Amino acid sequence: MGRAGRRGWMKVYEIYGVQEARVVAGLIWQAIAFSVPSGLLYFYFSYCTRTLASVVRFVPVQLWAFIIGFFMGAMVLMAICFIVTAGNFLYTNVVLRHRIARRMVGMVEDWSKVESVLDVGCGRGLLLNTVALRLKKEGCGGRVVGVDLWLNNKKSGKTMASTLYTSKLEQTQEYVTCKSGDARDLPFTDKYFDAVVSALCLNSLGEEYGRSTARAAKERLKGLQEIIRVLKPGGQVVIWDMYHGQEYEAKLKELGMENVTLSESIPAFMLPSHIVSFKKPLKR
Repeated sequence: MGRAGRRGWMKVYEIYGVQEARVVAGLIWQAIAFSVPSGLLYFYFSYCTRTLASVVRFVPVQLWAFIIGFFMGAMVLMAICFIVTAGNFLYTNVVLRHRIARRMVGMVEDWSKVESVLDVGCGRGLLLNTVALRLKKEGCGGRVVGVDLWLNNKKSGKTMASTLYTSKLEQTQEYVTCKSGDARDLPFTDKYFDAVVSALCLNSLGEEYGRSTARAAKERLKGLQEIIRVLKPGGQVVIWDMYHGQEYEAKLKELGMENVTLSESIPAFMLPSHIVSFKKPLKR
């Protein structure tokens, strides 16, 4: 069976790797940086206390033992914190992203009527290819378009070619197209797509102005309005987003969207996230 068959999270890791690999590596190195000296202090605890007590005679050996033990414990605690954080990043990037992608695809009500899908901020293509696999399963001949702001340099690993290569590994290349574009100015005509999905993209819009500022909220709203613009009447949208689920829920209701739903809080990167879904009214 090919890669498009039994697609467990290990296959996902093989194909997509870890998007925040540098962050994870940095966390692991910091854990090592605290673990090594704490380990040395543990093995040479008696030697260190006796040596310090003999050099600084007015400080009793018991106090030196307490000071060394305190710093040793603090470093162990810091190492554990970094390891737990690195583990959470790995879990979110590989296991959780895979599960959420499948959940999002499952939330689209009727795939038999879907011929064109847009993935806003497709990144390396995990959600993009999850949609493509569903289209392939349906045998409807539909297509999914991934749009992103491609950095297009090998060092970043974020290139259109690398994303298209993942579709080749997933055996979905005939269902996948990629296009460069900004979520706030999507390069598509009005009412073009039957469904739109997006994972951890809109929350990044306007972050340069500060996540909680009115300017950032305005940028996120632009992205939301663009998604609605390119969606056909009666079409469905599923968005996984950090921080702003309740904000989207309120805005979508103000914009007259139908069947607006907000999921339970989903911990991702040790922070809360939500899945928001809605439909565009037929008369719009």
